[in-house]
Amino acid sequence: MSILATDAGVELAPDPGRAIARLFLPGESTPGGEPRTEGVLARVLATSPDAIAAEAWSILDRFGARHDGLVATLRANAAAVRAPGAPDLDDDMAIVVGAAFTAEYSVEGTALCNPSAVAHPDQSGLAPGQLRVMLSLRSIGEPHLSSVQFCEAVIGPGRRWEFLPRQAPLSRAVVSADADSSYRAVFDPTSGLSTRVLFPVTDEESHGIEDVRLVAFEHDGGREYRGTFTAYDGGSIASKLLTTTDFREFAVRSLTGPPAWTKGMALFPRLVGGMHLALGRTDGESLGLARSPDGLDWSTEEPLHGPDALWEVVQSGNCGPPIETAAGWLVLTHGVAPMRVYSIGAILLELADPSHVIGVLPGPLVEPSGLDGGGYVPNVVYSCGGIVHDGVLWIPHGVDDARIRVVSVELDALLAAMRPPSPSTWIRPDLSRRDRRPGDQ
Repeated sequence: MSILATDAGVELAPDPGRAIARLFLPGESTPGGEPRTEGVLARVLATSPDAIAAEAWSILDRFGARHDGLVATLRANAAAVRAPGAPDLDDDMAIVVGAAFTAEYSVEGTALCNPSAVAHPDQSGLAPGQLRVMLSLRSIGEPHLSSVQFCEAVIGPGRRWEFLPRQAPLSRAVVSADADSSYRAVFDPTSGLSTRVLFPVTDEESHGIEDVRLVAFEHDGGREYRGTFTAYDGGSIASKLLTTTDFREFAVRSLTGPPAWTKGMALFPRLVGGMHLALGRTDGESLGLARSPDGLDWSTEEPLHGPDALWEVVQSGNCGPPIETAAGWLVLTHGVAPMRVYSIGAILLELADPSHVIGVLPGPLVEPSGLDGGGYVPNVVYSCGGIVHDGVLWIPHGVDDARIRVVSVELDALLAAMRPPSPSTWIRPDLSRRDRRPGDQ
């Protein structure tokens, strides 16, 4: 950690007990294995009513308090494996059939990392000098499958950060398709924010929803929350957009254009020059600026900042949406050094024309340190978005892709430490060839 940044002394660790109940088809987990659905279903249906009743009671007694709406989930999973028009099952049989095709899944059994922070829409009940913050979290379970959770924290008064307790059991959204890979996800209004899990829905998300970068977007006199994230299908990646006004109802849409065919897009919090702007990394190793008339279809990026220094020699990218300050757009960056060491840095863009880099922090702001203690992916600190409150920049960040810590830095001190960009040794990529999706002829 640099002399500018101060660790807040708090940590949010993964809790393997935070689990959801999801459809499970025996045999599918074995590479090349055939589903054994029909045989399992036949054996359950042939079981005596007394044994089924006892098993149904045991299932609800053991798992009922661990899952919100477990009976409804089991009924849905029972229906999913039975032929259309099959006779209705009685209550006990529906529970046992559904449970035979259900498994608990620990959404953060492997790791919890890469938070993004925005001011909470509810600031009531706070003491002077406090700010309530809402964070998106990347949850990683077996086998490296990512989903999105949320939590809350309170900043202040002064240099104090407190994570608020997370609630359980977890809640999943009711999902309805809009078109193609677009959909809506709606949570029960009685569910708490920290119980809500956005789990992969579409084929292109089948191997994970990764690294949401949240921003409170001001547009047409109103505010909505937008977040870009990476959808991964096991072979290719794509950037997608989620929007919400209340973190209960979410709309998820696909994006188009070269920046959407890679990962790491970060939106500006307002229009600039009448256009939507975003940071991206289409070439895989450097920051670029993209433009869009509607926030959905994005232009080829203009190169902004590349891997000049040794601490970022392998790769440079953003660590969250730009933060507007009086001096310019503050962008937290990440750099990858030899031995795949990830650190966090910063650059400053001109307010009126963000295609101009006007300041660069000479070295890392946050580096892996002795506080890390090892983890899922060693030597990594990474954030998906910081927040400024009372002149202090707070950076919640993943540590070793395993858990979350927070640092703070005086904004004025950080800006004063910036230096004008020097002549670059970075070899700028030719992005003219990025107008087509990789693989197109």
